[in-house]
Amino acid sequence: MNNAKVYGVEDHIDFVVGDFFQLAPSLKGDVLFLSPPWGGPSYKMTKKFTLDSLKPKDGHSMFQVAQKITPHIIMYLPRNVDLLEVEQLSWLSSPPLDIEIEGNTVRGHLKAITVYFGDAAITQLCLPQTLSGAACKVCI
Repeated sequence: MNNAKVYGVEDHIDFVVGDFFQLAPSLKGDVLFLSPPWGGPSYKMTKKFTLDSLKPKDGHSMFQVAQKITPHIIMYLPRNVDLLEVEQLSWLSSPPLDIEIEGNTVRGHLKAITVYFGDAAITQLCLPQTLSGAACKVCI
């Protein structure tokens, strides 16, 4: 909320506090930002962080629930997340969603990954690449 106030957009955002899975059936929105718990500092010890490791429910289930609210989803994930798994969320959707994967760095060090799905993907800012044959945008 503080960041929204700093950037002057707090009047354009509805902040909802509660259990996402309990609130989701009654939510409607243009864009949904998901920043699920990564399970504590131990996520750093894993070579490839899988979506099944997200808490309190796996990333696939979370994404399916989010899609009932809007196809325009932003996910904030650990830097070691399995990018092929993340890409699968895009092409397993019906219809397949545009995707952009952005690396978040601090002083040149990768700290996290932000993934944009649907119209939330800002495709004109990145160079096109391919992760596993599907067209997507990768900014890392």
